[in-house]
Amino acid sequence: MLKFVQRVGAYHYFRKAGRKPVRLPGAEGSPEYQAAYDRELAKAEGRLVAPIAAVDASVAFIPGSVGWVIDQYLASNDFKDKAAGTQVAYAANLATLRASPIARGQLHEVKVHNLKLHCDAIQERCGKSRGDHQAMTFSILWKFAELNLPKCKIGDRRNPVQLRKRRYEPKAREAWEADVQKRFFGEGCSPELKTGASLLLYSAQRGGDVVRMKWTDIRKDAEGEFIVVKAQEKTGTPVYLPICTELAAVLAKTERRGETILTTKRGKPFRANALSKMIKARLREIGAPENLVMHGLRKSAAKELAEAGASVPEIMAITGHKKPTMALYYTEQANKLALARSAMARRNKVAA
Repeated sequence: MLKFVQRVGAYHYFRKAGRKPVRLPGAEGSPEYQAAYDRELAKAEGRLVAPIAAVDASVAFIPGSVGWVIDQYLASNDFKDKAAGTQVAYAANLATLRASPIARGQLHEVKVHNLKLHCDAIQERCGKSRGDHQAMTFSILWKFAELNLPKCKIGDRRNPVQLRKRRYEPKAREAWEADVQKRFFGEGCSPELKTGASLLLYSAQRGGDVVRMKWTDIRKDAEGEFIVVKAQEKTGTPVYLPICTELAAVLAKTERRGETILTTKRGKPFRANALSKMIKARLREIGAPENLVMHGLRKSAAKELAEAGASVPEIMAITGHKKPTMALYYTEQANKLALARSAMARRNKVAA
């Protein structure tokens, strides 16, 4: 948790003695959250600091400079061909880099210590993960310039990011155990929350894809009903999701208040951030482990598919992963459990 940030239910507030609490928008770590936090921290410490993402798009950069490369990259198909969610994340990181002093320097002249100073400054203001994101963003620009922009004169120079050690070690999002799921969906779970969490658990999709699902996305063929995700927000992958018995029962009881399946009581579409906060608040309410989050339902879905004997390609067809890494992990874990049970059954048979 960042300095002066207090959690109240599903919301975060910047709270410092002698000052009125200010609610921080968006999900923790999001660009709008970090920008609001920066502003309030600057006020509290008597500094005048512009929001990180505030950039004057009219500023022109010298060809070959970091800022110039950023503008070339944003106009390229390399950027435009990425999924919408990825573009938003990249654009926020690029805006931070473009607004910094390092943007004025020539790309090929940026040294390890220059990059370290920039990343450390962002880390101090926004945390280790944001500092690492800046290094990742610079590396993307370097590779893009190396392949497409001869004016940058990279030649055989080494990417300075390769010499920088990653600072942030992300914590794994844990799958929800069966007892947590039972308590979560039990007494006190609102109809809206039950629908949202069920879509997450039984579709194995991300929050951003679930809140965009529409009633018209539900199709039917000879083998039953399925949901069409035309393009996942993060990967752009189309996914076809058979509706399981449990989800069908939930959808049958879900009131149709709007175009999207998941709506507020007033019929308005949900935002992924709002759903995430509601889920986190409910997890605290039932006394679930603090490390459980919304994304854990996607992991629960993949885990349950693997334990049911689904193959790697079958799991990938549902989750939409482009690489088999995560599907392999879950199938390996399921196989280990099955082998262990088989071994123990043999032992028990001999002992009897």
